[in-house]
Amino acid sequence: MWRRSPTCARLSATGCLLMASCAHHYRAQGIVLAVDRPTQTLTISHRAIPGYMEAMAMPFHTESPKDLDGLAPGSRIDFQLKVTRHASVVRQIHVQQTGIDNVQIPKPEGKVAVNEPMPDFTLTDQQGRAVRLSQFRGQLVAVDFIYTRCPLPDVCPRLSANFARLQKRFGGKIELLSITLDPQYDTTEVLAGYAHRWRADPATWHFLTGAEDDVRRIAGHFGVVFWAEEGAITHTSATAIIDQQGKLAALLEGSSFTSQQLIDLVKHASGLP
Repeated sequence: MWRRSPTCARLSATGCLLMASCAHHYRAQGIVLAVDRPTQTLTISHRAIPGYMEAMAMPFHTESPKDLDGLAPGSRIDFQLKVTRHASVVRQIHVQQTGIDNVQIPKPEGKVAVNEPMPDFTLTDQQGRAVRLSQFRGQLVAVDFIYTRCPLPDVCPRLSANFARLQKRFGGKIELLSITLDPQYDTTEVLAGYAHRWRADPATWHFLTGAEDDVRRIAGHFGVVFWAEEGAITHTSATAIIDQQGKLAALLEGSSFTSQQLIDLVKHASGLP
């Protein structure tokens, strides 16, 4: 739906016939799915853009090649969509910060960059089985970090709900690894009960625990840090997609993304329909 912009409204009737000069500007938020520098294109799974379009995943041309700097699959961004009669571009792109307000967050150690191999690790799942990341080579893997006593409905429960939707959407086509940040409390028995609550298929959705030092080292590879504070676990959040070759395909920080955006990210990383 086209609406006359204030700029166009101030033009003469003759000037308004030159619609190419009458641009519409919309603010939007989304998740980067792919970055294509040769074509200067950014594929974004975006939320609904009020007054213009519904939420969807689609490619956009950027106004400048520099707009692509610092972006990778999983980057959460806000941006401006500029639309004229003959073209549209995204501009004024800003990566959203996902830190915890008023908390000095330590820097994670050993964080892996997108498109780099993810170091192997071994943890124990809710059925007491040793699970190695490398055993899933040749398969797509999604990883998140939760703990069963998390009191905030918009953090760990939301992340688990997102994985529940991935399990339903992709069936046995993706392996899901949920790693606890509270290994002292989250034993295999506790994780088994939590997995049952989310109707997790133990063949493809593993809730993992291990020694705290091991969990901390593994979390650092994904840019996650955590510490105990007043009976709770303070932590950053990240959801990762690891491709069939064992490389980090995308890293999505925070928890305030939609399950559809996560599905779009998986589809783009894997080529799954």
